[in-house]
Formats: sequence, C-alpha cells, structure tokens
Amino acid sequence: MELTAAAAAAGELASVDADLARGEVLDPGSLAVRAAEVARRQPAPGTRATYAGVYRAFCVGLGTRSGLDALDAESVRAWRDFLEAQGRSPATIAKHLSALRTLADALGSDPQIAKVRSQTVARGEPRALTGEEYARLLRMPDRRTIRGKRDPALLYLLGSVGLRRSEACALSLVDVDERQRSGDRRLREAIVHSTSWWVTVRYAKRGRTRQVPVDADALEVIIAWVKARPVAEGEQLLLSLPRTGRLPGPLTTRDVARIVAGYAAAAGLPEDRRSSHVLRHTFCTSLANAGVDVGVIRDRRGASSPHQRARAAGPPGGVRTAALPP
Repeated sequence: MELTAAAAAAGELASVDADLARGEVLDPGSLAVRAAEVARRQPAPGTRATYAGVYRAFCVGLGTRSGLDALDAESVRAWRDFLEAQGRSPATIAKHLSALRTLADALGSDPQIAKVRSQTVARGEPRALTGEEYARLLRMPDRRTIRGKRDPALLYLLGSVGLRRSEACALSLVDVDERQRSGDRRLREAIVHSTSWWVTVRYAKRGRTRQVPVDADALEVIIAWVKARPVAEGEQLLLSLPRTGRLPGPLTTRDVARIVAGYAAAAGLPEDRRSSHVLRHTFCTSLANAGVDVGVIRDRRGASSPHQRARAAGPPGGVRTAALPP
C-alpha cells in the first residue's frame, strides 16, 4: 500500500477532513464514499465517529487507489504495519482493524481481511484491583472541593457500576433513577448494599442499552456531586471544570483517563493498574467472586458481540419512581 506523504508526516490517523479530495468530485462508488456510508450505519454515535475517522485515514493512506478493490488483506496488513511503525497503542491498532473488518464485511471484500491480526499486540485481561486497592483509590479525591465531589462519582461509575470511559462521559442526569420491582435478583444480591437505583447506559457498543444497579456508596457520592454540579448547557452527569470562567462542558474520555491515572498514581497502585479498564475489570471480578452467573456479568458489562455474551439477562424494566435531585 502506498502511504501518502501527507498522512505519514502529519499522522492524520483519525481526523482527516471529509474533504480529502478537495477540489475534486468524489466518485459515488469510490471506497471513501462507500466507507462513509458504512460508518453512518453504525448504531452507536461513538462508533459512527470512530469508524468514520478510521476510514478517512485509511483511504488517505491508500493514495491514488480509490476503488473498492483497494480494500484487501494486503492493504489492511500494510495499514497495520504502518500503525505499528508509528508507535500507535495496542488499543488504537485493534480499533482500526476491527473497523476495517466491519467495512470489508459490509462491502463483501476480501474474506482474508478477517484473518489480519496485529503482529505485536498481545492483549490480555487487565488485573483487577484488590478490595484494599480499590478502597485506597476511592479515598484519594479531596471531597471538600468540587473536583473532589465529581471524581468519586466517576470512580464509582467505573469500578462499582462497570461503565466504559465513553459510557461514563455520555451519561445524562436522567440516566440515574429509581425503579420499583425491577432487576435480576441474583445481580442485586451480588452487589453489596444494592439500592433500588439504576444506571441506564444508552447507545453502548453496537447501540445496545443496558441497566446496572447502584450500590449505596455509589449513590451517595453521585447525589453529592449532583448537588454541587455547576450550571451547564448540557444534561451530562459528569462535567469538565475549566479554570478560565468558561461554562463547564461534557467530560471527555481523555479527561477520564487522566483523572483515573492521577488518583491511581497517588494511591500507589502498580503502573499496570492505573486505567479505567482496570476499574471495569474490577467490577466484573467482584461479581464473579460473588457467584453471579457469567451470562449475567457479560450482559451487565455490555458485551459487544455474541462471542462475549453467553446469554442476555435483559434490562430490568420496572416502574420509574424517582430521579436524581436537581
């Protein structure tokens, strides 16, 4: 695959402008146009944006090759090698390959693309925090400050509710509410001090929605944050807290990574246990240790493919009886 000098030099891997053929009329049957259509069909907003960025970058990397036949196993392997040579993270490489496999499947392209895997990425399960480590992490925020009220809510949503970074950022105030006579009894019994309050995760991977019960400690810090939450234009639960006088905006996934890593370092956690994914794994491990059925765990953590879901427990439903205080 011929990598264009502009893409290689600028590293425009996920944010190449849609007008990559500025001054030219794009062929409706070109790979770039068809890829954009596939990206728009993805159910979750975050997936649509991610796939669109990957496809634009890949098409720029193809250079003068613009037809559908340019998407083959050879070009995907070359793109993988380029990402690795650029020092891209394992997660980024896996994301690009997954997006390109989806594109190949949608366009009926070379079936060998499905067999392209990273040569250098060995992704294993992260280690979960011990109970003592998790408790130490939760003690790090200074709860006398407004950040110290927001950040415990974030940490609990990741480690006690099992949200992904993107899911925590997208959470709205109305997504935390009380429900009557709802929920899987086994799941509720496994979560110590479980309440009748639930978090609804909308448009997760593959556009699925799921609901997870909230324990008493998590509910307490969420309510404390909501009471201190500043005025903002949007209804997102978690907000950035700019120091410049600007209105707060939604928290970003980069913000979440920075916040978690900072507190984890302050708590003296090992370097391989300073990510939001470790907290999500801690949630799953705690449920497994409590004897929750693996199918229920997979459903509540939002497994994104049939191979990850042994069976679905289904959303709890029930009657909504209360919402977070204003």
